[in-house]
Amino acid sequence: MGARVLQQIGGHTGSVNTAIFDTTGDYVVSGGQDKRILLSNANTGRQVQSYDGHGWAVQGVAISQDGSQLASCGGDRMVFVWDISTAQIKRKLTGHQQRVDCVASSKDGTIVASGSFDKTVCIWDMRAAPRSPLQVLKESKDGVASLVMTDSEIIAGSIDNCVRTYDIRMARVIEDSLGSPVVSIAIPNSQTSMLAVGCMDNTIQLLDRSNGGNVVATFAGHKCAEYRIQCDANKKMVVSGSEDGFVYLWGVVTSGDKVTQYTSRLSGHTGIVNSVRLHPQSDSNPEKAFVMVSAGSNGSIIIWG
Repeated sequence: MGARVLQQIGGHTGSVNTAIFDTTGDYVVSGGQDKRILLSNANTGRQVQSYDGHGWAVQGVAISQDGSQLASCGGDRMVFVWDISTAQIKRKLTGHQQRVDCVASSKDGTIVASGSFDKTVCIWDMRAAPRSPLQVLKESKDGVASLVMTDSEIIAGSIDNCVRTYDIRMARVIEDSLGSPVVSIAIPNSQTSMLAVGCMDNTIQLLDRSNGGNVVATFAGHKCAEYRIQCDANKKMVVSGSEDGFVYLWGVVTSGDKVTQYTSRLSGHTGIVNSVRLHPQSDSNPEKAFVMVSAGSNGSIIIWG
């Protein structure tokens, strides 16, 4: 299990805090300490568009399923909603009292959720006229560091060691404690109840929500103890950034209490690797099985494959 450098993408000055593929996998959206959001061609590395408006570092980005809408958040306590093609701001959403670290979008872009250092998750309805949140979730006892959204759920990871699943339709919340601050959440397979949860104890834990929130596998070898290192997963593989400058890969196995060490690690960054995201077709297209994008503190973005 391994990959090589396919493309390097520049354009940011300072740390790149996050980088994700669009739904086609042909483009990468990145956000950095330089307050900028860049849209780049994943195949050529060429910058296609710049989204300028944040007053502080950009912490998170999310794209709607149809690829027309981009949501971003940052240290300015704001959530921006952009038209991807025109780079125009459609909405400026206010409601958080501190830095906003993560943002998620529903598939059709009508619902946007954000998580903040102020311990709240804000939910906005893009179809409504008011710019204030539709709902504010206040269960977290510390900063909210990661968010993912499904058709019926908003799943939030918090520095208070908990993953909270908000069932939007049933108006209920399920809380799972991991024993260490949660800084990243990924859904390996939309057809299952599994979550890959990145924690600040140098582990990624595979959480089975259908089985009482039991941890069915633990992956280790990387370093995540001080920074919000983002991971990703699919049916066969878990990947993560690391504070030691490597990209780490593990094969997915359910090992119970046994800790699974990494299968391989990739070098190419200098400094911290803040995030890694798999290609959206990594499960369905064998040619994309090892394609991923990583973002580093030295301003670099690397496409692997």
